[in-house]
Amino acid sequence: MIPLTVRSHYSLMWGTDSPAAICRAARRMGYDRLALTDTDNLYGMLKFVSACHEEGITPIVGAEITDPNKQGRAVCLVKNAAGYANLCRLITRRHRDPAFDLSTTLPDLAAGLLVLVNHAGLLTAWHRAGVHTAAALPRHPPSPFHPLVQTARRLDVPLVATPGSFFLEPDGFVAHRLLRAIAGNTGLSRLGPTDTSPQEAWLAPAKEYHRRFMHCPEALDNTCKLAERLTFTGPSFGLVMPPWEDNSGRSADDCLRRAAYAGARNRYGKELGEAVVERLEHELTVIARMNFSAYFLVVQKIVSQSPRTCGRGSAAASLVAYCLKITNVCPVKHNLYFGRFLNPGRTDPPDIDVDFAWDERDTVIDGVLDRFAGCAAMVASHVLFQPRMALRETAKVFGMPDAEIGKITRRLPWFWQRDELDAGLLKNLRQRPETRHLDFVHPWPQIMDLAQRIIGIPRHLSVHPGGVVVTPGSLDSYVPIENAPKGVPVIQWDKDGAEDAGLVKIDLLGNRSLGVIRDALANVRANGVAFDEDRWVPEDDPATRDTVARGRTMGCFYIESPAMRLLHQKAGNGDFDHLVVHSSIIRPAANAYIQEYLRRLHGGAWDPIHPLLADVLDETFGIMVYQEDVSRAAEALAGFSHAEADGLRKIIAKKDRQRQLADFHDRFMTGAAARGVSTDQASAVWQMMMSFSGYSFCKPHSASYARVSFQAAFLKTHHPAEFMAGVISNQGGFYSTFAYVSEARRMELVLDPPNVNTSRIHWTGRNRRLQVGLMAVGGLGQHTMQKIVECRQASNFKDMTDFLDRVQPHEDEIRALIHCGALDGLAAGHSRAQLLWTLARWKANRRRSAGQPDLFAARQGGRAATPPPVFPPEDATSRLRREFAVLGFLCRRHPITLFADVIDTMHTVKAGRLPDLTGRRVRLAAWLVTGKVVHTHRGEPMEFLTFEDETGIVETTFFPEPYRRFCHMLDRNRPYLLSGKVEKNWDAATLTVERVEPIVDKRRRTGNRIPNRGIR
Repeated sequence: MIPLTVRSHYSLMWGTDSPAAICRAARRMGYDRLALTDTDNLYGMLKFVSACHEEGITPIVGAEITDPNKQGRAVCLVKNAAGYANLCRLITRRHRDPAFDLSTTLPDLAAGLLVLVNHAGLLTAWHRAGVHTAAALPRHPPSPFHPLVQTARRLDVPLVATPGSFFLEPDGFVAHRLLRAIAGNTGLSRLGPTDTSPQEAWLAPAKEYHRRFMHCPEALDNTCKLAERLTFTGPSFGLVMPPWEDNSGRSADDCLRRAAYAGARNRYGKELGEAVVERLEHELTVIARMNFSAYFLVVQKIVSQSPRTCGRGSAAASLVAYCLKITNVCPVKHNLYFGRFLNPGRTDPPDIDVDFAWDERDTVIDGVLDRFAGCAAMVASHVLFQPRMALRETAKVFGMPDAEIGKITRRLPWFWQRDELDAGLLKNLRQRPETRHLDFVHPWPQIMDLAQRIIGIPRHLSVHPGGVVVTPGSLDSYVPIENAPKGVPVIQWDKDGAEDAGLVKIDLLGNRSLGVIRDALANVRANGVAFDEDRWVPEDDPATRDTVARGRTMGCFYIESPAMRLLHQKAGNGDFDHLVVHSSIIRPAANAYIQEYLRRLHGGAWDPIHPLLADVLDETFGIMVYQEDVSRAAEALAGFSHAEADGLRKIIAKKDRQRQLADFHDRFMTGAAARGVSTDQASAVWQMMMSFSGYSFCKPHSASYARVSFQAAFLKTHHPAEFMAGVISNQGGFYSTFAYVSEARRMELVLDPPNVNTSRIHWTGRNRRLQVGLMAVGGLGQHTMQKIVECRQASNFKDMTDFLDRVQPHEDEIRALIHCGALDGLAAGHSRAQLLWTLARWKANRRRSAGQPDLFAARQGGRAATPPPVFPPEDATSRLRREFAVLGFLCRRHPITLFADVIDTMHTVKAGRLPDLTGRRVRLAAWLVTGKVVHTHRGEPMEFLTFEDETGIVETTFFPEPYRRFCHMLDRNRPYLLSGKVEKNWDAATLTVERVEPIVDKRRRTGNRIPNRGIR
């Protein structure tokens, strides 16, 4: 008996188990062959094939194909490579052809497939059409008089047992029912028999199937006979490169050589130096040998369509890429290691990553998909149930109200991952400081238990942020394609699957900072300032270097996080080379090495761990900073080949690495010993390598981004208003709009409130003044913003009534514009209350025009219409609170000043004074800006938080005990009284917090919190 109809959790919202778990279970049961037949997809096929090889099982590739418009379905099993290509095409048509009809489509694509069918009519039709078919018997064989059995006998078609499975154990039905309820957006109690699989749809041992099919043993025997004919065990494409055709008939290698040398002369001048020529020749030889020339040419063609890009990743180490203007950092000048990108021993396909301005990226991708139509699609992303999602969806199935669900889920990190669960879900939540104070009464324990079962199961298919694959022939002969909700074609594999299959990916990604730089430069030019980008070398500007060295880089791409700003302050260096080091050395496991780096940077004595590493790590003071340092150290110290060293680098970054890493460790220690390296020295180097677990960066990547960082820092230094306008307009930086407004205030920029007669949709800057854009007004729709700007082109608005007549916004939009001050210029000395009166009168006039009753109309007897009343003076604080509620910030002052009367009684210091109070315990009244939770080496949570007041910004540390005590009360919409000790590390002052209290203005009900629409 061989199971031929097994579904994994890639049969979305039906199956419960991973391909790896299924293969482990199959091996325990004694199966030596196994088919995976997920419904309408090959999402998990590559993982299944890999897991089969790991367990010593022969894989059978297949899929169950359903008809979306009829009841028909068929299980298609692949016999050979031609059958695999046909299965991919069949699945593609199932997803992309609105008129798909299984009965008529399958025969044309049946070559190389074995089709198992459980419908007598389809069996007859397909058998007559020459399809290799078998009659699929369900979990219990039907009577000999069943139409399917009789048809099979008549056609001499084999009967085959297909007791399909969706889970591995009988109790897997519980998780299966939960998934079906979530998929149907219904409660568990409302599920009907047809909404789920039968309870016995679990993968059973062979003896169980022999019991079920004891009256039809031939059906079990036929599974083995048919399986013998299924010799296909997975695709083997090799590296699949995008196509390239030259009008002159030249080869891709020749075209690339010509383009590279032409680009080199453009970059370096007509006379090329020896170093450049040698490097070009080496790279072109390697690229041609690995058949990558067409790939470079295609990427160049894509990049040439956009005026502002940033080629990054390991490809930035390529001089050829630099000469083609795919990348923008000279690898010769900055000593970038080409072997990190391409080397003769590399077997997996590297990819080139290119950033475009975030709002231009979709246009670029659409152009690629149109140009290579039928041969190009985006890479998928398989979205899994993570703890937060699993908890929320399970609670909804139980009918829990949104408010109660939110009480728990809003206390959980947005990116809480399943590998962070070191205990059961309920136990973990009871241990977490953020949720330990919550009561988990019935039915929450049951909800937690069920939610735990679906964590890690795929929820749906999404689209990779920018990965595109292009093939020389029809893409759907390599992998099935479907349409993403946004309409673009997407392959069914994620980026790892595409790489494993040999499909070379091009990453076309969106970068908001490129939009910031674009918009800031346009603003500068619009203000009449000439700016020549071709001669722009921001990294050589002394004032910009000083900005970086002082850590005044909020808003500057890649170097604005609290950790980066503090590191620059501690280092005191703002040049390009140090910025590249700093942006790479910050990684989760490297804190001890950062401190040692700073000590050495400031003149501390040091020697290389071993003389063999002296040249490898000389530019980083003997400390591994970049990913390629791992590879180069393994080569120098332990004699690894390029391919072995690159394999070690990759394994270190993986989460499921332990088995392979142990093998690498043994080989490393043995190789090091053979070169005379002591065990202690080799162990110290290995320990430093392990600091690259999790995320880390290669030097070419950091150098590419450092160039963008310096462009941003230059604009902030020399054109601050235009730069900050670009930062806020493009959104999506490390901080909120509130924080960037505060930074603009610290830069002594003047904020002009939104104004319907002067504001554009986006923010603008001029002469150290920031004009708030209409986009900042909460609740103001895009259509209304555009209409305001369009109407204003004819003439400015004269008064409130003129504005209302011409724009005719919704009432909630008008109120938002009034409360944020955007209509103050039309008030003619009137208060905002009078503007609201004008709004009411305007609405009444519209009703009267429509024949509706009007409270403002003249009374009977000819008396005049009701005049506006006399309004009392506006309360300044209430006015500011309404402004904050609409904008999420205040234009003229920091919101913490609204609590000045309370703060004055607390004996606090200002943030700007902290550097002068090192070693002292202080009390600070401050506003929370952002934060990041990390874990100590013992696994205890702690947090680094950024606070500010009207005088400055301060970085704080909440060690595990203060974090446990106070994390549940922290909220970005209120001020806090912080008590703690001022610490200094290499001239960078921080506050180690010991106690937190919310600041409460007892005179006002809302004194402890300023309501707003959500700070952006």
